[in-house]
Amino acid sequence: MKHFILALTLLPLFTFCGQQKEKEEENKTAETVSEIPTVNYSATYYLIRHAEKVRTNPKDSDPSLDIKGMMRAKRWATYFEPIKIDAIYITRYIRTKQTISLIAQQKAVSPKQYDPNAIYSDEFLKETNGQSVLIVGHSNTIPQLVNNLIGEEKFTDMDDSDNSTLFKVTINGNDKKVETITVE
Repeated sequence: MKHFILALTLLPLFTFCGQQKEKEEENKTAETVSEIPTVNYSATYYLIRHAEKVRTNPKDSDPSLDIKGMMRAKRWATYFEPIKIDAIYITRYIRTKQTISLIAQQKAVSPKQYDPNAIYSDEFLKETNGQSVLIVGHSNTIPQLVNNLIGEEKFTDMDDSDNSTLFKVTINGNDKKVETITVE
């Protein structure tokens, strides 16, 4: 009986210690995401925001591209025509799919869907190592991904009317460069 009472007394202590360890691991993971060493990686990432979307229904969380957006999608296809693209990543929204549909056809590359909050990882860097990658996202996710790729907090959310900015990130080991290009 004494052992049973002792076990009941100590059980919360061991449970708490385990929870602390889990929390420490979570914090460690969160801190190291932006510190993933890229010494063995080499890739070029092209990051754009989706083209102009229909804004007639503010309650529509997944609008299509409007006429201007369709025209911009054609201009993006023209811009990327001479550029080698090995992989394309899009979010689950129709506007990202429509923005790159012509490019995907042109390059014969099937887009992969990604979660903007979870894309940047050692696994992603390994998967895209040695490739030229096009990533289409949103005004509040693309700048953050650029920051993760270059390892510094340089860019803030894009203006909601900005559908023409291209971020070109080149990683060659620890040498990381970013160019900001406007494609009208």
